[in-house]
Amino acid sequence: MARRLITLMILAGFLYASEKLEVTADKIISNQSQTVISGNVVIKREQDILYAKKVTVKMGKDRRPSKYEAIGEVKFFVRTNDGRKMRGGGDKIIYDALKDEYRLLGKAWVQEDKKPNAIRGEEIVLNRKSGAASVVGGKKKPAKIIFTLEKQEEKKK
Repeated sequence: MARRLITLMILAGFLYASEKLEVTADKIISNQSQTVISGNVVIKREQDILYAKKVTVKMGKDRRPSKYEAIGEVKFFVRTNDGRKMRGGGDKIIYDALKDEYRLLGKAWVQEDKKPNAIRGEEIVLNRKSGAASVVGGKKKPAKIIFTLEKQEEKKK
């Protein structure tokens, strides 16, 4: 019963206008400034999904989530504002809710759904607002980008 009550309170605090945030995990501990979610974490917001072993959610002064930090087998699925579906993962992912930006760290990768377009490196930044991405390679592995070029005939259509 207590777990349900805590979950309901957290969900109520996470609501953005008409957006709904759904959080499931083995354990959820919350206070005024942060929520620590651990064990089989799944966070859903609209069409975006985040999976991890542990997620720490920092709350802003308005008691809305300002930053998510996920660690442990982290994967995500997001839709950019231009409608592209992206998936990715890494050792650690930090989502800045104010910038609407993902920062992937350690064995980071992002792949556009149903296309060969991919980015791999030690650090990747994916901004949902602009649809832009940047990548930094590591000492042993360079950054890698794979993409397809549209043919001139396809562009004219």
